[in-house]
Amino acid sequence: MSSFELTHSGSSRLTVAFFAAICLFLQACQVEPLYSSNTQTAAKLQSIGIKPVDDRVAQQLRNRLIFLYSGGKGEPAFPEYTLTLKFSGVASAILRSELSQGISAQRYTAKADFVLTNTQTSEVIGEGKRKVVTFYDQTTQEFANRRARRDAENRAAEQLAEIIRADTASYLSR
Repeated sequence: MSSFELTHSGSSRLTVAFFAAICLFLQACQVEPLYSSNTQTAAKLQSIGIKPVDDRVAQQLRNRLIFLYSGGKGEPAFPEYTLTLKFSGVASAILRSELSQGISAQRYTAKADFVLTNTQTSEVIGEGKRKVVTFYDQTTQEFANRRARRDAENRAAEQLAEIIRADTASYLSR
């Protein structure tokens, strides 16, 4: 054997050992995606029950959360966690009426306070306050104005549901 073959085979052994060590190190890392369907977080999300609400937009928010948590299966019969929602929404004009020339832009601001608790122990797992703003136009047509506001309310409810789902998933994945 020549000296070149000895040093070459020694360095290749060192390289193989180095990559094996890196593979063993990386194998110890456990990174789980937050929204993966095969994690424990998804099972915990499916075991969240949401307390009833008394407002139309709050009900839209509640329905969307139930769908996001369960994947369309509905609320659990015996929830492990309970989510309490407090919702408020208000519409307001963006511009003064003398600047609008018949069409005015409107803003719908929706706020939701939520508390996630363990149903058995009443321990608070997490809580938060979220706010979403959606926009819509108002014209001289009354029906179009009502429909535009309703659509803005529904968009706000959907956006809040997505944010609250992400928050609760992060609380449950800890």
